[in-house]
Amino acid sequence: MGLELNKLSEQVNKMGTTLASRSADIAARLPKARATLEKITNNDPILETKIERALSLHWTGAIPTSEPVHAVFPCPKHPERANIVAADGSQVYPDRHGIAMYYLINTGSIVFRYGLDEAPVCSSHPHLFYEDHDLYPNEALIPSFLVNARRDIAELRELAQIATREVKTAPTLLMLDNGLLLYLGLQTKEYRQSDEILSEYLETLSDIESTDACIAGVIDRPRTANVLRLLRLYDIDNATFDTDEIRTLGDYSQLTDRMLFSTLKPGERSAIFVNASPQNLGKYLSLGQKIMFYYVNAGTKEQPVILRIEIPEWVANQPEQLSLTHAGIVEQARFGNGFPYVLIRSHELAVVTWTERGHLEQMVAGSMRRSGISAVISRKAQGKQWTNSAKRRYGQ
Repeated sequence: MGLELNKLSEQVNKMGTTLASRSADIAARLPKARATLEKITNNDPILETKIERALSLHWTGAIPTSEPVHAVFPCPKHPERANIVAADGSQVYPDRHGIAMYYLINTGSIVFRYGLDEAPVCSSHPHLFYEDHDLYPNEALIPSFLVNARRDIAELRELAQIATREVKTAPTLLMLDNGLLLYLGLQTKEYRQSDEILSEYLETLSDIESTDACIAGVIDRPRTANVLRLLRLYDIDNATFDTDEIRTLGDYSQLTDRMLFSTLKPGERSAIFVNASPQNLGKYLSLGQKIMFYYVNAGTKEQPVILRIEIPEWVANQPEQLSLTHAGIVEQARFGNGFPYVLIRSHELAVVTWTERGHLEQMVAGSMRRSGISAVISRKAQGKQWTNSAKRRYGQ
């Protein structure tokens, strides 16, 4: 027997009531957050001292830059000619119940030559990993977060290769459907490959910097609260606060930065902030790849869409590159219903469907049989196949 939806009716109704109550509570607390944002001024020695102490306690808030934290910037004019590039990746994880141990990373990319009357250039590059050193980096099967990290590097490498070619013709903006902080650093340190992958990722970012292209990570519906943590820090009276006091958001609990900046008009962006995560202020900073971020309304007056945009410091420090990230993302979002079209298209090029995965399994099985190896899935996987096929048959 499958999911009996009738047994969820009462719970769903209660959930709707709870969500409505929570929404009203959040709306009531937003004015205080916005008022606090307006109070913060640049070069406030008291706040700077608080930030310095908070950083020693591994605080993950937002550090102000030279831009006033409550400033709003209109969308700059888009260049008449620019190359807008996006890359995305997908993966098939190793399956211990499958016919063979391997994983797949597929990278899709698109080059949109803005200002030229020509079709975008689309491509995809699949890579199969099956060697022992790929599958067992620490004598155990590679964990999913390491596969994800290798996918992130593949995306970044694709952008770096394209940038080398495209910057010769026009200003070039590279986009990723993700932040630029590789969250591999937050995972277990048991794998020496973690440091190696992070170093490779940062070296690739440096390669992109050397091409004179700019890069931005685009995050839709972000749940982060870095700026709200700054507001919380501002509110604390005690200059000798401890970790527990800055771990919570206090009056700003359950709010997000996206809500805080939901008053941005179409095309406008917020001030730029520095991500205060230890990883960012550690290895990223040491290699000249400190990550900064801002929020932008890439939607319309009727349907605002607040995106979080992450950029390296070297992009933020170059007005032309910063303007291109701002204008390029807003312009592309006009064709993607509030989200950059090139990112939507690169995802389509990268995604591996269940049908395609089935065809890949058939190819692998055929190769195994030709090599004299039996291609058999586990009993558990076989049982699930029987169950799923029966449900599909009887549901028709």
